[in-house]
Amino acid sequence: MTPTVDEAIARVVRAGAWLLVDTAPLDFACHRPQVLGRAGGTFFLTSTEILEPAGTRAGPHGPSYTPGRGRGHLFEMSARGRLLRHWELGEDTVYHAGGLAHDGQFVWVAVAEDRPDSRSIVYRLDPATGEAEEMFRYPDHLGGIARDPETGLLHAVTWGGRRALVLTTDGEPVSRTPAPGRHLGLHCCPAVTVRSPAGPSVTVRATDFELAGADRLRLYALPDGSPATGGSHLLVLEAASRA
Repeated sequence: MTPTVDEAIARVVRAGAWLLVDTAPLDFACHRPQVLGRAGGTFFLTSTEILEPAGTRAGPHGPSYTPGRGRGHLFEMSARGRLLRHWELGEDTVYHAGGLAHDGQFVWVAVAEDRPDSRSIVYRLDPATGEAEEMFRYPDHLGGIARDPETGLLHAVTWGGRRALVLTTDGEPVSRTPAPGRHLGLHCCPAVTVRSPAGPSVTVRATDFELAGADRLRLYALPDGSPATGGSHLLVLEAASRA
């Protein structure tokens, strides 16, 4: 029986070898890539363009966070790095385009302020028409989002995985679960030690997985952000997945 992608990830030996099988330069400036996901035969990528970095400042009750300034981007691109479509999402200080997931029909995107305990706007994109619709606003930073096609509910995590949320597609809360420890921060980062030509681990930013046969797993990675056309590359790696 052919394994699922999740099962194949679990079967990859932590110390196993990842082989770089392809590299494709992007023909557009992708800035700081965040989340990569496939929808049909193309990839969707969220990215943040930083105009003024968010920062911290001392306050009477501890540090507070400045919002910074920027632009949130959603790109559709081919597997060879060619830009197909582009949307600018967010507004004002809500520019950190992060969470992205395809539910089989729509692409869901969360754009937030680049600081914890802030606010977000959730969009739903119809790839067939190219229409991006604002679905709701939420009073916290949503860093990851996915829709369960069976229940119709959205599953999201806040800054650093501090809280796991279940929401309706109108943004109404169904459940809210805090992380098990105060000092625990979670990000999607599989155990891959390969580094890009520029130095970062290939899993430091946007990644996506698919099966490459019954016993191999393929990883797509965009570890390098760049404001220049051709400054970032889509890397394709493969590893053996144990039976």
